[in-house]
Amino acid sequence: MIVTGELSLSRRACYPVIGAVIGTFTALWGLAVLARGDTLGLRRHARRERRRLVRWLHATDVAALPDRDPAGYALLRTPHAVVGGVVLIAVSVAALGYFGWALELTLLHRIPVTTSAVSLGVGTVGLYLCRQFSVALGRGDVVTALRCLGDDDTQQRVRELERTRAGVIGAVDDERRRIERSLHDGVQQRTVTLALQLGRARRLLQQHNTTTLAEELDQAVQEATRLIADLREVAWRIYPAVLDERGLEAALRGLSAHTTMRLWLDLDIVDEPPAAIAAATYFVVAEAVTNATKHSGVKEISVSVTQFPDRIVTVVRDEGIGGADSDGGGLSGLRRRVAALDGEFEVHSPDGGPTTVTAELPCAS
Repeated sequence: MIVTGELSLSRRACYPVIGAVIGTFTALWGLAVLARGDTLGLRRHARRERRRLVRWLHATDVAALPDRDPAGYALLRTPHAVVGGVVLIAVSVAALGYFGWALELTLLHRIPVTTSAVSLGVGTVGLYLCRQFSVALGRGDVVTALRCLGDDDTQQRVRELERTRAGVIGAVDDERRRIERSLHDGVQQRTVTLALQLGRARRLLQQHNTTTLAEELDQAVQEATRLIADLREVAWRIYPAVLDERGLEAALRGLSAHTTMRLWLDLDIVDEPPAAIAAATYFVVAEAVTNATKHSGVKEISVSVTQFPDRIVTVVRDEGIGGADSDGGGLSGLRRRVAALDGEFEVHSPDGGPTTVTAELPCAS
């Protein structure tokens, strides 16, 4: 789509012509790059062509194309761009020269007024036709760009599936948050109230020296206290609220409170990643630490999370006995979760150790 209505009159008149003339030379350059077989150069050429179409023809539809087939674009647009550009340049020079000649004769009063009006009119029509022809060339370039540089039907479907898949991951995390809030605000609060009530009853009975009943109530208070601890642990494992409230780094540092092992944390997180990436990174670390706690036989684990401009890399390592089953329930679930976000997941755990769990997730800045 070429939009010119928001430009000034002079720009609407000149920009398509300038863009088409530039396109004539860039078409030849693209053909030379294609002949060299320079794949990277073709992609740079395609990006420059899209910028040209946006700059001079205001074709906003091509601004964010994925450059699927830059070679096909360079090849297909060359004939009409070069031939049309040569014709445009020749006709534009002729029309502009004729208009200038008629204007000069008119100002010098060397031709009659009627002849002057006709000559200037012919020159104006010629310039207008040149402008319209350049718009047509630009539309041809846009159509070619959309055809060659845009997604085909299969790729559009793949992109749609990627979006819906990410939506499913987000929906799962939203449900985890809802369950965590329900546990925190409902069951947990009722259990706290129960513990307080039992405590008051115990104090009343102690005042009347009813030792046996007091002991029974002591046990009830202990059970209620343990129940509170269990509920908090379940809520934390479903989805840690701190992940939303204070971010990924704070959530990872809070893991130490939920494990008996010493965690050596090396965190290099510059900007908070998207919510789905942050949640996946957190659960990779949490599950790896849980597995190590149960099976490794060591007392400390090292955790490294490093954020790069285009990805975030997580490495969890323990010096335990090794032999971790990468197809086990917890690790296979992590593999599916990471794969759903187009990431890579690897478990290296030979017999005798060490065990290293690595996850790499896309995280464009």
